[in-house]
Amino acid sequence: MRKVKMSQKALFVLAVLLTLVFVFPFLLTIVNSVKTSQEFIMNPFGLFKSLHFENYAQAIKEMKFWSALKNTLFLTVFSSLLITLFGSTAAYVVSRFSHKRWINVIFMMMIASMVAPFQVYMIPIVKIYSGIFGFSNSLMFLSVIALGLNLPFSVFLIRGFLNGIPIAVEEAAKIDGCTYIQVFFKIVLPMLKPIIITLLVFVAMGIWNDYLMSSLFLNEDGKRTLALTIRVFVNEYSVDYAPMLAGLFLSMIPMLIFYVICQKHILEGVVQGSVKG
Repeated sequence: MRKVKMSQKALFVLAVLLTLVFVFPFLLTIVNSVKTSQEFIMNPFGLFKSLHFENYAQAIKEMKFWSALKNTLFLTVFSSLLITLFGSTAAYVVSRFSHKRWINVIFMMMIASMVAPFQVYMIPIVKIYSGIFGFSNSLMFLSVIALGLNLPFSVFLIRGFLNGIPIAVEEAAKIDGCTYIQVFFKIVLPMLKPIIITLLVFVAMGIWNDYLMSSLFLNEDGKRTLALTIRVFVNEYSVDYAPMLAGLFLSMIPMLIFYVICQKHILEGVVQGSVKG
C-alpha cells in the first residue's frame, strides 16, 4: 500500500513538472507581449516594468488582424468540415466493407501515405496546382489540399472507433427500410460524436497554426492567414518582438477557447478509437 502511495505521489510530481514545462512558454509569451522590444531583448525571462498594451493595438493594425482572422477561420472551418465529412464516410466504408480486398488495399495505401512528410510532395503539388493550373491565392482550393493531407489520418482514427460499434444496430435500421446513407447519417454519425470532436481538435489546430502550406499558395495580402501575417514584424535587420508576441497571443486565443470547449471529449475519443481498433 505504501509503495502504491509513493508511486502515485511520484506520478503527481511528474505531471506537475510536465505541466510547468508546457505552460511556461505560453506564460512567457503573455509576459513579454506587454514589454517593450528592448526589455525583451535585455531580459526575455524577466517580469515587465510597466504594462505596454499598445503592443496589441500595433499588432492588430500591422497584421491586419481582422482580415487575417477571417481568412484563417474560413480555411480552418471549411477544411475541418470537409475532412470530417469525407473522413467519416470513407471510414464507414472501410470498416463495414473490410471483407472486400480492393477496399483493404486502398486503406493500406492511405495508411502508407501517412509515413511520408508533406515536404516530400510539396514541390510537385506547388508545381502542378499553383504553377500549371493557377490555383494560388485560393482559400477554397487550399482547403481541398488540407483535405487530401488529413484524410488518411481521419479515416484511420474514425475506423478504429467504428469497429467497436455493433453492426446489429445498423442491421435493425436496414430491416426497417433505411438505406446505407440513412443508416450512416441517422444512426452511425450521432454515435461518432466523441471521435469526431477529437478529430476536429487535432485537424483544426494543425490547419490554424500551419505556416508552410499557406505560404506556398497564399501570396496576396488580402488572402494571408494569421500564421503568415506574424512575419510583418520581421524586418531585414531587426525584429519587433513585443508586438509580434502580442500578435501571437491574439492568434492563440480562438484555438484555446475551442480546445477548452472540446477537451472533455478528446480523451474519450482517443482512448475508444485506439482500443476498439
